[in-house]
Parts: sequence; C-alpha cells; structure tokens
Amino acid sequence: MDEVSNNRLELRIDEASEGRRELRLLADGRDLLDTGFADGHLGPDPRSLLGPYSPLLPGPEPREVQLHVAGCGEECCGALYVTVRQDGGAVVWDGWRNPDIKGLDLPAYRFDAAQYLAELDRAGIGVEDWPARGVGRLVQAQLARRPELLAAWECEFDALWTWSSGPDRIDLTFFWRPAVSDRPGESPYLQFLVELTVPAGDPVELAADLVDRLTSADPRAQARVCGGSAEYAELLGYPWPEDM
Repeated sequence: MDEVSNNRLELRIDEASEGRRELRLLADGRDLLDTGFADGHLGPDPRSLLGPYSPLLPGPEPREVQLHVAGCGEECCGALYVTVRQDGGAVVWDGWRNPDIKGLDLPAYRFDAAQYLAELDRAGIGVEDWPARGVGRLVQAQLARRPELLAAWECEFDALWTWSSGPDRIDLTFFWRPAVSDRPGESPYLQFLVELTVPAGDPVELAADLVDRLTSADPRAQARVCGGSAEYAELLGYPWPEDM
C-alpha cells in the first residue's frame, strides 16, 4: 500500500519588475525558494520549468532538477536543486541541495500525483513555448544526471539558456578546470560558451544527439572563452576575449 501523500504543490506566476514574470514554488504554502537560498531571490522564468517537457514531470528514473540559479551565478550565490521521483501514486521531492548552503533545511515532500500533474498543467497554460526550450531542458537534465560526460574533458556543466527571439538556438556554458602540476593548490579555470542549433525533430532524440555532439570530443573545440580571467587564459594557453 502506498504511503499517504499529504503535501500539496502550488505553482504561482507573479509579475516582477520591468514586465518580467517569476515562478514561485510552494509546498503546503511554504515558499521553497525563500528557504532554499541564503538571501531572497526572484523566482525563475516560468518557461524554464513549465510546458510539455517540464523537468518537473516525473520520469521512470529519479532525476535532479535545478529549480533556480542565483542571478550572479551558482558559484557566487548558489542554486537550488531537488530530486524528483515517482513513487506509486505520489511524486516525491527530496535530496535538496544548494552548494551555497550547508545543511539545507528542507524536508522531503510527497505530493499526490493527480494533484501534482494537474497543477503542472494548470500553471503551464499560456506559457509561451519554442523548439529550443524543451530540447534545452532535456539537454540540461542529461548533463546534470551524467556529469562524467563533461568530466572526461576536465569540464563541468554550468548553465543553459534559450530565448523566444532565437527559437532554434541554445546557449550553453561550461567550466574547464585542468590540473596544473606546477601550481599545486591553485585551481585555474576558464568558462566557455557554445551555441547549439536545434533542427526539427523529436525533442528527446534531438537532446540526446546534442549531448553526444558536445561530449564525444573535446567540447572546447566548438566553444569560445567567456569567463575566468586574463591571467588564467594566458596560463592555460587561450586568448582572452578583447570585449571582456
């Protein structure tokens, strides 16, 4: 017999500054973003978590979902992650983490699957969609679930963006952190940006193909430096962009 699902999910879309909309995630009325960050943050763009390929939809295997990342970046002020899994007639959120907060005080939530899915459908009504958005979320989920794909090149996934103004384009950033033998104790790094074009096709197959194209060879070969420092770029043998 399934354990009783006592928690209730609410997805609220609020109007923020300059016409921006933000998604607030509430469990039994508790704003999870307020608890999940050391300081208050605006919520994510609703389009990042809602829609037909929402990362909040439970799949056959548990998966970690990035609910939101601080505007200054995860390495500065953190990001909130949760593991979403199906358990019989319930959808469970647990495994909370924010790299910026040790001992994050958020419990496991067990939502009735029917209420949970209905709330995703309700909140997603009218949310603008475009091809790269759904594919991008699937790409992000795969890279988060399999960090070893980029780690094979001493790289790690950072962030991913899509825009309605470029409906077939994904911008993805990752960090390269090579071991430098002559500088023990120092961790020089560079941030890279790669632009991916999304053709027409099945989103699941497209996402798998893009991840394979990005990780089957050194991803730096198809990307450009977009962060780090001029000192690290010189040390690691890369030109520092003139516009930075």
